[in-house]
Amino acid sequence: MSSRFPVRERKKARSREALIAAARELFHARGYEQTTLEEVAERAGLHVQTLYRHFATKQELALAGDRIWLERFRREITDPQRSGDTFSFWRAWLGRAIDALTPEGDREYKRHLKMRSASPHILGALWAVQAEYEDLLTASLARDFGLPADGAGAPRLVAGMLVAGNGYVLRRYEEEEIDLKAMSLQVIDEVEAMAGPMVKRRETA
Repeated sequence: MSSRFPVRERKKARSREALIAAARELFHARGYEQTTLEEVAERAGLHVQTLYRHFATKQELALAGDRIWLERFRREITDPQRSGDTFSFWRAWLGRAIDALTPEGDREYKRHLKMRSASPHILGALWAVQAEYEDLLTASLARDFGLPADGAGAPRLVAGMLVAGNGYVLRRYEEEEIDLKAMSLQVIDEVEAMAGPMVKRRETA
């Protein structure tokens, strides 16, 4: 029984990946609102009930990629072996993520961002994802600053600046020809210039 379990898990993972890929393809080609879950399942070569075992709603399916990235971020930023401060970590993480999301240039990633922005259903759900990033950054900054993570103190406010700044850059990137990575890192530099001394004071305390 146990020897078959990994095979079953790999099959489930392949099905999930196929559904995410099929959904992305159809959402980009036809639009989120115009695509049905039945069409996604058919494109993936799976029964629609298989889709529902992985994703309860179309919104959940549309955000699956964002959730994958969030969980990777959660694992890395909460790793007890992680070294360096939050600004350095966020800078390195964001740089790697942008490189991974734009391996052959901007076209596909911009299509994805425009598809998300065109749907109020997706935009509303993205707030929850962004809030989780902010919570994780807040907890990490609280350790850097030697301050509590609860309330609207410095860790929360600085985390909010990092997340909001990244959102601002993505909105510009959708509509303008800008260097996504360079501008994203510039925003981090600006926030660190304001709040970085709080880390240094703790390091020398």
